[in-house]
Amino acid sequence: MDEVKRKYQELVDSIKALEKVAVAFSGGADSTLLLKAAMDSGADVTAFMAIGEIFFPQEQSGAIHLAEKMGVDVVTLKVDLVNDGQFARNWEDRCYVCKSAIFSRIKKEARELDISHILEGSHLDDLKEVRPGRAALMDLNVRSPLMDAQLTKAEVRSLLKDLGLPNWDLPSNTCLATRVPHDVRITSTILRRVERAEAALAPFKFKSLRVRDHEYWARIEVAPEDVPRLFQEREKVVQALKKLGYRKVALDLEGYGAR
Repeated sequence: MDEVKRKYQELVDSIKALEKVAVAFSGGADSTLLLKAAMDSGADVTAFMAIGEIFFPQEQSGAIHLAEKMGVDVVTLKVDLVNDGQFARNWEDRCYVCKSAIFSRIKKEARELDISHILEGSHLDDLKEVRPGRAALMDLNVRSPLMDAQLTKAEVRSLLKDLGLPNWDLPSNTCLATRVPHDVRITSTILRRVERAEAALAPFKFKSLRVRDHEYWARIEVAPEDVPRLFQEREKVVQALKKLGYRKVALDLEGYGAR
C-alpha cells in the first residue's frame, strides 16, 4: 500500500470509529473526499450543505447533483448572512463570522439527530495560509479528519481521481463575499453583480478567475499564466463588464494568488 492510500485508509478508519457523523459538504474536492471516506467507513453519515446568497448558485446545484450521484441525500440549510450585521459589515473577521454561523447551524441540526461529531474538509496545506475561519471551527469543536490524516491538496485530488470522482480537478473557489474589499458593506446587489460578472467572463475559461467589486469599477484577477491572454482579450472583457454597469475595468497584472 503506497503512502497516499495508507493515509486514505487511516482517514476511513478514523471516521468509522466515530460511528455517527455529520459531514459539511460543499461539492469541492476536499469535502467530496471527506464524504466519500465517511461513506466507505460504514459510519452513519448525514451530509449538510449551507445555501444562501453568498454562494454561487451553479456551484451549489452541481454539488447537490454530485451528492446524488454518490448516493447521498444532502440536507440543505439556508443561512442568511447578508442580513447578519456582523457579517455584512465586512470587517477582517468576516470569515470567522461566516464559519461560526454555518457550523453553529449544522451543530444545532446534528444535535437534533443525536449526532455529536461534525466533520469538515480542511487539509494539511490549509495550515500554510491565514484562515480566520479556522478559529471558528476550533471554537465549535469541529473535526478536520483530512488534516488529521496528514493529507495535502495534491493527495486529495489524486485520491479523488483514483476513486473515479469527477471533480478531482475542480478549481478551488471562494464565496462571493470574498470579492468585496474589507470594510465595504456586503449587500445582495453587490453579490449579484459579482455573480453576473464572473458568469459573463466564464466563456473565456480563465484559470482562477476573480472579479473584485469596487462599486463602479471591477478589478480582474486570473492565474498568472493567464494574464497575457486576459490582456489580449481586454476589449471583449471590458465590453462584457461595462454592460453590467461597471464604469472602469482594471486588470491585476500580478495575477491571482500574488503576495
